[in-house]
Amino acid sequence: MDPPTAYALGSLFTLLGKDLIRAGRGRLVFWVAVAFTTYFALTVQYFLFRYTAWMYAYLFHEEAFSLAWVSPVFFFAVAIAGVLGAYLTQHLVATGRSLLAVGNALLGFAAWGILWYATWDAYFEVGSFAAYHAGTAPASYEVPDFQAANAIVGGSYALLGVGLGAYLLGAGRRARRLAAVQPDPSEEDWRALSPTIVAPASAAVVDGAIRGVRPRDGTPLPPVPITPLDEIPSLVHRARGAQAAWARLGLDERRARLQGIERRLLAEAEGFAALLEEEIGRPRAESYLVEIVPSADVFAYWLARAPVLFAARPVAIPRLVFSGKRGVVERLPRGVVGVIMPWNFPLALPLRTIVPALLAGNAVVFKPSEWAPRTGARLAELFAEAIPEGALQLVQGDGRAGEAMIRAGLDLVVFTGSRRGGEAVARACGETLTPLSLELGAKDAAIVLADADLERTAAGIVWAAFGNAGQNCAAIERCLVVRDVRDAFLRALERELARLRPGPAAEGEEDLGPLANPMQKQVVESQLAASAGERIFGPPCRGGLYVQPAIVVDPPEDSPLATEETFGPVLPVFTVRDEEEAVACANRSPYGLTVSVWSRDLARAERIGRRIHAGVVTVNNHAFTGGLADAPWGGVRGSGFGVTNSPEVVQALTRPRFVLVDRGSVARELWWYPYGRSTLGLARALTRLRSGTSGKASAAVEALRHLGRRRKEAR
Repeated sequence: MDPPTAYALGSLFTLLGKDLIRAGRGRLVFWVAVAFTTYFALTVQYFLFRYTAWMYAYLFHEEAFSLAWVSPVFFFAVAIAGVLGAYLTQHLVATGRSLLAVGNALLGFAAWGILWYATWDAYFEVGSFAAYHAGTAPASYEVPDFQAANAIVGGSYALLGVGLGAYLLGAGRRARRLAAVQPDPSEEDWRALSPTIVAPASAAVVDGAIRGVRPRDGTPLPPVPITPLDEIPSLVHRARGAQAAWARLGLDERRARLQGIERRLLAEAEGFAALLEEEIGRPRAESYLVEIVPSADVFAYWLARAPVLFAARPVAIPRLVFSGKRGVVERLPRGVVGVIMPWNFPLALPLRTIVPALLAGNAVVFKPSEWAPRTGARLAELFAEAIPEGALQLVQGDGRAGEAMIRAGLDLVVFTGSRRGGEAVARACGETLTPLSLELGAKDAAIVLADADLERTAAGIVWAAFGNAGQNCAAIERCLVVRDVRDAFLRALERELARLRPGPAAEGEEDLGPLANPMQKQVVESQLAASAGERIFGPPCRGGLYVQPAIVVDPPEDSPLATEETFGPVLPVFTVRDEEEAVACANRSPYGLTVSVWSRDLARAERIGRRIHAGVVTVNNHAFTGGLADAPWGGVRGSGFGVTNSPEVVQALTRPRFVLVDRGSVARELWWYPYGRSTLGLARALTRLRSGTSGKASAAVEALRHLGRRRKEAR
C-alpha cells in the first residue's frame, strides 16, 4: 500500500509547485517532493522494525522472512515510487499537460485507496501471524505505545506536509511575481527617430479617407477615415504606457481575457463572414473554412500552450566551478509590437500574431491593409472590449502609416505582404534598429510525378491554385508536370476547372470569388496579356472584380506568369522532362515559401521535396498547413525570414532575460584576484578535463588539489 501512497504524495507536492516549475525552479520542487516521500519511507521503516508483529504479519509468518532483506527492499520501493511520481508529474506540468498531471496524482491515490480497502482490517490489529489468523490479535488502539507512535508520526506528516505545501505555494507566487517584473519604463526612446516618411501613397486613400468598392458588384463602400500621420507617435506612446500594466496582470489573467475574445469572435462568426464577403468579395463558405475556423484553432492553441511556451527554463550550471549558483532564462515581452497585415486574409493573418503577442505581455499597434480596413477595425473592437485601454491600438492607412509606426519607435515589427513592401519595411527597420519578422510573397511550385493519382492531384491543385481567387501567398503559381503524364493531367485539370462555379451567385452556389481590389485585377490581366501559351478557360464570370479562371500551358520562362507573383485565378502549367528537371525548375525562383510533390511513392516524394528551397514542404497536398497552429509557416529567399504559428513564434515575440542568483557561499570566486599558482594549475587541469584526451582521472585529482590550494590563497 505504501509505494502507491509515496507515488501519490510525490505527484501532489509537484502539483503544488506548478508555479515554481514554470518559473524555472523545477529542481527545487523535485527535491522537496522527494524529501517528503523519503521521510515517509523512513517512518515506515520505524514501524517495520518496532512492530514486527504488525507490518505484514497477517500475510507472512514471522519466520518466513527476514527484516534484513525486507526492510531495504521495501524502503527503496517506497522511495523510488515517490521519485517516479514527482518526476513524471513534473514532466507533465512542464509540457503543459496539467490535466494529465492531476490524473496521475489521482491514479496514485486511487491505487492507495484500493489497497487500503483490501487490507484495512489488518492495519487496525497488532499481533503475530498466528494471532491475527486465530482472531486473538489485540486491536491497535489497545496498544498505547503503538497509538502514541502513530499519533506522533501522523502529526509530523501533517505538520511537515502542510509546511512544505505552503512553502511551495508561497515560493511559487513569489517566483511568478518576480518573473513578471518588467524594466522600468523610459520616457525617452533610446533611438534617434526620424519622422521623414518616404513610402508612396496608395490609390485606396483619397482626401483623408480609404475609399474602396465592393468586389462582387463594384459599388462604392463607405469611406473609412485614415489615422493622421502626426497622431501615430502618440498612439505608439499610449501603447507603451498600457503595455506595462497589461504585462503585470500575469499570464493567467491575460489568458482569461483572450478566452472571452475567442468566444465573442465565434459568436460573431456570421457577421465576420458577411463583412469579408462585402469587403474582399470572398464566398462565405470559404471564409468559414480558411479564416474563421482556423482562427478559433489559433486561440485554442495559444491559450492551451502559453503556460509552457512562455515559461522560464533553468540553466545547467557546472557545480565544480560555479558552486552555489542558480539561473533561469525568462521570456519577456518585446514591448510594443507593430503588426502590419495584408488584405487577402484580413482576419486569420493578424490573429496569428496578435493572439500570441498579447498573451506574451506585449502591446500591439495594428495596421490592417487599406484594402480591408473594416475587418481590421471590427477585430480591434473585439480586443478593445476585453483588454486594458491602449494595449491594442488601431492605425488605418496605407504604407505611409506603416512607415510612421516604425519611425515612432516600435520594439518589433511583424509584416506580411509583398516583397516590395517588405523591402521598404526592412529599410525603415534597419534605420531605426527595430527587430523585424517578414512573411512575403511567393511563386509556389507543385511537382506532379508520373505515378501520381492524376484525378486527386488535379482536384487538389485546382483548389490550391484558385482558392481565394488565387490571392494566397501559398497559391500554386507554377505546376511542373513530367512529360509522360502531361496530356492526361491537363485533361484532368480541365475537367476540374469546368466544375468551378464562379460568382456572383447565391449563398452555397459559388466556389470562386472576385479579386479583392481593382489594383489586383489590373495586375492579373496585364500578366495574362503579356504571357503567351495555350489557354484553358473555366466557366465565365460576370460583373464586379471577377476574373475568368484560366490555365496557361507552357508560358515562356521569362514571361511575367513564369517569374512574377500573380495573385489571381491563373495556373501556369510547365512541362518538364523528369523529376531532376522539375527540381531544377522549382529552385529557379527568387522565392521559397511552399512546395508540394504529388506521387504515390511517398518516400520518393519526400526526398524530392526536401531538395527544394522552401519553408513548407507537403506531399500530396498544398497550402492548407497555414491553418495548423502548431506548424511553422514561413519561407526562405525572397519569401522572407519570419515565422507565424508554432512555438517558433515565441522567439520573435519575446526576448530572453537570464537571471543568475548567487548565494554568496564562496568568499572569493575562482576567477577573482589574486591569480596565484594554484589558479593557473586549476585552469590547466580544467582544460585537460574538457579536452577529450586521456588522463581525465589524474586531471580531476589535480583540479581538486589546486582547488583546495586556491581557496587557501584566496583567504
